[in-house]
Amino acid sequence: MVNTGYIAFLQETPSGFDENGNPIAAAKSFSANVPCNLEVITREYKLLVHGQYMQARYSIVIDNFRIAAIDLSSLKEIRLQDSKMNELGVFQVQNKEFLNITNRLKITV
Repeated sequence: MVNTGYIAFLQETPSGFDENGNPIAAAKSFSANVPCNLEVITREYKLLVHGQYMQARYSIVIDNFRIAAIDLSSLKEIRLQDSKMNELGVFQVQNKEFLNITNRLKITV
């Protein structure tokens, strides 16, 4: 697979309580950059997400071995960068699917 960009996953640490019993707010941070195949969607592609139609902008394919340590069950947002590390933006995940034959993950934002 040709890597044409980088993806970082928004991870949330759960809220809780400190040693004195005071509440701690949930913290959000991005994972390390992971190489991926980044493709601009050029055709009209709309998805129904939570009752709203969303216009898809990018399709990302990632080798599964690169993201084995990242919990993707609650994945909602990602940050994309091109091959020269120029930031493309933070995007809401519209669809994610595992590609069994190639052992890769495809994310549409």
